[in-house]
Amino acid sequence: MSRCFCGCLLGVLVIVFAWWKVTWAPYALTVLGALVALKGLIGACCCEMMCKDKDKEQTDKQQQEGQG
Repeated sequence: MSRCFCGCLLGVLVIVFAWWKVTWAPYALTVLGALVALKGLIGACCCEMMCKDKDKEQTDKQQQEGQG
């Protein structure tokens, strides 16, 4: 199984907002929890999806430069 950096980031943010005493921390935890649940429902790492999009953009850019 590969590493999932977005999952790690979500986990760190949950811990930070659980301990950080700001008035809007419960809202941040709710949003982060929803993202974690969505990530679990999708069943894939969002890092991979983002990297695929970036790779596609780079490939398209290289193709456009080659044609121009």
